[in-house]
Amino acid sequence: MTPPFPKTLPEGYKYLEESVAFDPKRHLALSLPKEKLTLSDLGYTETEIADCPTDFAVSSPARVLSEEGVEVLQQVTRNLRQFAVGCERIKNLVRGGAYQSRFLRDLCLCPEVTEFLSEIYGVAVVPHTMPLHLGHLNFAPDDISEAVDKWHHDTIGLDYVMPVSDPKQLDGGEFQYFRGTKAQAADFANQGEALPDDRIVSPEFPGPGYVVVLHGSMVVHRAAKLNQPGERITMVNAYVPMDTSKPDPCRFHDLTAFDPNHVLFSEWARHKAWLAQGKLATLMDELPFTEDRDQVIHALRVSIADVEDAIQDLSEESDGKMIHYGG
Repeated sequence: MTPPFPKTLPEGYKYLEESVAFDPKRHLALSLPKEKLTLSDLGYTETEIADCPTDFAVSSPARVLSEEGVEVLQQVTRNLRQFAVGCERIKNLVRGGAYQSRFLRDLCLCPEVTEFLSEIYGVAVVPHTMPLHLGHLNFAPDDISEAVDKWHHDTIGLDYVMPVSDPKQLDGGEFQYFRGTKAQAADFANQGEALPDDRIVSPEFPGPGYVVVLHGSMVVHRAAKLNQPGERITMVNAYVPMDTSKPDPCRFHDLTAFDPNHVLFSEWARHKAWLAQGKLATLMDELPFTEDRDQVIHALRVSIADVEDAIQDLSEESDGKMIHYGG
């Protein structure tokens, strides 16, 4: 089980008044994607894939919200726009929306959506253990000469991208992904070259409320520049696999660029403690009787490595900077 959503809100957060409560019967219209790509389709090796919880890479658009669900979420996200902050990679984003909107919180935690995502990923997942990663919102930059979000791979492992505003009403601003690996994208960036047009995929969303499901830490993607000003809102919701045995792809120092310390530090500790709890449970279930003390010590060290990593992360004072590959 994941840690329960906090019973008390962090200092400085409060729920906005909302006239509509999330109701999965009214606000969902789940429909599976027609196509999926694997990490091997993108060029990753068996060794690279072995460190991942699933070989799933990216889906074609899949429907999540009903028309009514879209209408409510559009109003919710417009209300949250007042809390936008920015960083070098993304100029207008809202974090912590699940601490400010009950509708957004309940949508992001919805068991029906989680089961739907588990079927697509091919592994059991749960909503991310860090609420800051629930319902992340991106808005169009004030200067449309800049990309909405530069080429990057995510600071989390598994997620989806949902247009909240109608993408068909926009000139530009497409969600795009690179049909290749992170290493290949980095090579192009290091050489000062743009990613090849024939390897850039721009999924066509039928409308708002559809999602592209992503292995976000492995698939390089972006939100392109707008050609004309327009309302562009996307929501990203993150998940973690129930199997905690794989390396954690989440990155801490990226988040210090925009997340408040009093929320981030505690959430990071809870997340890493949950991962360690899963590994310790496996150790208790599976550690054989043995006189090989090195084997036992190694098993213990592996089990608590996430906590030690968290302590190291929290001990380092450095300016946050998000990893990306340019516009």
